[in-house]
Amino acid sequence: MKNWSRILKKTLVVGLSVMSFGMITPSQYQEWYEGTSAKDVKDKPYSITDAAQTFEAEELTVDPQGEFLSFMVSQAESQSMKKFGPRIAPVIEDEFYSAVLPGMQTALEQFSAEYPNERLQDISISEKPSGGLGEKIFHLYDNETRKDLIRFHVRRENPPGEGHWFEFHYHTYKDDFTAHHSIARVYWSQNTPPKWLS
Repeated sequence: MKNWSRILKKTLVVGLSVMSFGMITPSQYQEWYEGTSAKDVKDKPYSITDAAQTFEAEELTVDPQGEFLSFMVSQAESQSMKKFGPRIAPVIEDEFYSAVLPGMQTALEQFSAEYPNERLQDISISEKPSGGLGEKIFHLYDNETRKDLIRFHVRRENPPGEGHWFEFHYHTYKDDFTAHHSIARVYWSQNTPPKWLS
């Protein structure tokens, strides 16, 4: 009879650990079962109460703006490289990483600082840059209203005697996309650059 009670007790302890997803360990259950006071258990470093407080503290330190920026900057890089295509990207990638991408990041930081944090999760990025001679790299838009919030573009320029340039800029919803906010200019060469996505 004594063996059966030990087996039943061990089964109960293991079952309780599994059912609580490891929040209650067999040693904690053993302490409770043997009559350890609730105060003693609360003072232990891995009590249920401590685990819940740690989780809440970690939730409070989550930075929606930081997560938004990190994701959007990686998407900005990806969408830009997609637009450049294999013929343009290798030629301008050094200038892109040193001047254009940091400028995009600054614009995204300004945008996210002014936009409500609780709404950042509702923002999406367009997935198809325009090809040919189109300017669009990517747009950020509100999922709910489907309206654009910020548009990142690149324009081709050919000033007389200066060769061909790519002028990176963005527009925002604040002024109804009328103002032209310059990010950087990147020189191509005297020859006409290939079309985007080629």
